[in-house]
Amino acid sequence: MQTSVLLLPLVPLLAAAGPLPPPAGAPDTLRLVHVLYRHGARSPVIDYPTDPNPDPWPIGLGQLTNEGKQNQLELGRFLRSRYDGFLPELYHMNYTRVEATDVDRCLMSAQANLAGLFPPRGEDVWDAEIAWQPIPVHTVPVDDDLKLKTYKVSCPVYLQERDRVFASDEMAAIDADNSALYAYLTEYSGLDVSSVDAAGDLYDTLWIDDGHNRTVPEWAHAVPPGCAAPAFPDLLRPLRDLQFALYGVTPLLRRLGGGPLLKDMLEHMQDSVDGRLEPPSRKLFAYSGHDNNVACLLTTLGLYNGLAPPLACAVLVELHEEPEVGPTVQLFYRNDTTAEPYPLQLPGCQLSCPWDTFVQLTADVVPGDVRAECGL
Repeated sequence: MQTSVLLLPLVPLLAAAGPLPPPAGAPDTLRLVHVLYRHGARSPVIDYPTDPNPDPWPIGLGQLTNEGKQNQLELGRFLRSRYDGFLPELYHMNYTRVEATDVDRCLMSAQANLAGLFPPRGEDVWDAEIAWQPIPVHTVPVDDDLKLKTYKVSCPVYLQERDRVFASDEMAAIDADNSALYAYLTEYSGLDVSSVDAAGDLYDTLWIDDGHNRTVPEWAHAVPPGCAAPAFPDLLRPLRDLQFALYGVTPLLRRLGGGPLLKDMLEHMQDSVDGRLEPPSRKLFAYSGHDNNVACLLTTLGLYNGLAPPLACAVLVELHEEPEVGPTVQLFYRNDTTAEPYPLQLPGCQLSCPWDTFVQLTADVVPGDVRAECGL
């Protein structure tokens, strides 16, 4: 029997109160920064049996491309520009901690990002012919990752709740509305396309092929029977966007999807506010993850804008110490390399959110014992 689940409305990206001015370097009030970013451009994660491209991707499926390395190098240089002065030029183990999911493209993205963030200077130069230095990137096996992989494999309760969402009456109605499209895609792609997830994954593969001048089959650009627009990109793109909204569509999904990462950030910021952050000179925590991680965090915060997180996008969580106010949290979303990061306003607070209010407003989506709440 199908159950019901509340599908949440999407929120606007830009805060209604207007943007904060872009910092001229790092502001004097800045105390600690967390950055969650999606990996750079990659090869497709899945292939489909009727793919007309005869040559496979030489780097394999799901791997960071040269474009993806450039994406992350650019993001690292942006972070250096934004936080220069706050983050020292020379690398030190105490300043920065970088974590990545145990997936090749995320580990490689972290390394490319660090090449832009900490290019070797002065004593860091160890070879005159290579403008790069090795910097640690920390990871744990995917099955054990209760910070960045709860949405995928490591949290049984999250997966059960996601199954419940996909068995709901609302999802059945969405699938019914797209049944003609699903049947068409199944016939022509050779994949079993019978859900929003499957349709979104196929869109991703076609989109990557299209962006790399590979052949996108004529059937993908055609209008399926019973439909009013071409399958790709018109009909598939909204399903791809919806796919990411569903990662945090219920309170439990928000608590166990983006909640564990938010918990990690909150603990670091609380330690900084209390003067017990170890090491005390820590400036930056960075997490190299996936579009899923960005969607999970944004939906957990009530800030998902309805669009699939783009390549090398980043969520910035900044802790400030403001005169006469005390500690505050400012949130930003960088999903466009041609513009300053967009300020995000946590529902119920102002753009620069007082620390105690931020903690109070996020309390319901932050798990206590993550292992216990995941049913481990």
